[in-house]
Amino acid sequence: MRWLTLALVFFLAANAHAASIQARLIRASNESIETDAQLKDLTPTLEKKFGYKHYQQLGSQKASLGNDTSRRLDLGEGFVVFVRERATDKKTHDLEVEWTSGRASLLKTTLKIAEKSSVFIKGPGVGNDWIVLALTVLE
Repeated sequence: MRWLTLALVFFLAANAHAASIQARLIRASNESIETDAQLKDLTPTLEKKFGYKHYQQLGSQKASLGNDTSRRLDLGEGFVVFVRERATDKKTHDLEVEWTSGRASLLKTTLKIAEKSSVFIKGPGVGNDWIVLALTVLE
């Protein structure tokens, strides 16, 4: 019985800080398109950082972090994000991120993101609009 209890305690402790990453591909525009309801949590920050009036989510995908394994997040429209967690320090995650479009690499960097926080990366322009990558670490 002790063995079962001990195994359960270790299992719960290992999964207590399991986090995941959510990547969202967003089109920022001043055209008269309606902002997606899926982005209501990010819209005030997006407007403050980029100054556009409307935001449309083009794709979104989540993946669990950990195990020092690279995760492939296909966001559609030919955009793919590869994420690998390098380290975790309390509630901060050190991530290697590579953002690609087709065969072209748009960005390759290391980021520190706190849990329940987002990082926004301005990508390529499409006419008068911009593509934005939003990375959010979830508990």
